[in-house]
Order: sequence, then structure tokens, then C-alpha cells
Amino acid sequence: MQFYLLAPGARFEFRGREFKKTAISMAQDSERNGNIFQGETEVTPIGEPLLLPEAEGEKWKPSEIPWNAFMVPSPVGKF
Repeated sequence: MQFYLLAPGARFEFRGREFKKTAISMAQDSERNGNIFQGETEVTPIGEPLLLPEAEGEKWKPSEIPWNAFMVPSPVGKF
């Protein structure tokens, strides 16, 4: 499941560690270390997933356009 679909308070597993979502793009692990997650990150919910309402989830849905689509090569020799 993608991270952005989980509501704050939801528990999930990522790379073998347990986390609790604390905000739209943040989560806390069992040692209370904060972590930032991209919305499209695939996570595994623990138990019954706590989800955002569908209308709210649509607002936070990641863009279909990849983040690097607008990148261009830097000009050569223009420094």
C-alpha cells in the first residue's frame, strides 16, 4: 500500500521496522526517531489499516509526472 493512503496514527512496517504515521509525510519508529516518507513509498500496514477518507487521500495523491521530468542538462562552459 502507498504511504499517502494511511491516516495519521496508522501503524505500518517498512524495511523490517515498525512505524507510526504522525503527519501526512512523517512517521516515527519504535525508538521515536522521526522519518520523512514520500507519498508513493510502498509500506505494509500492521493489522487493519487506518486510511484517510477517499476525498482527503486524493488531495495527497502523488503526481503521475516523475520528479525528474523537468530536469535539463546544465549548460556547458557557462560558469
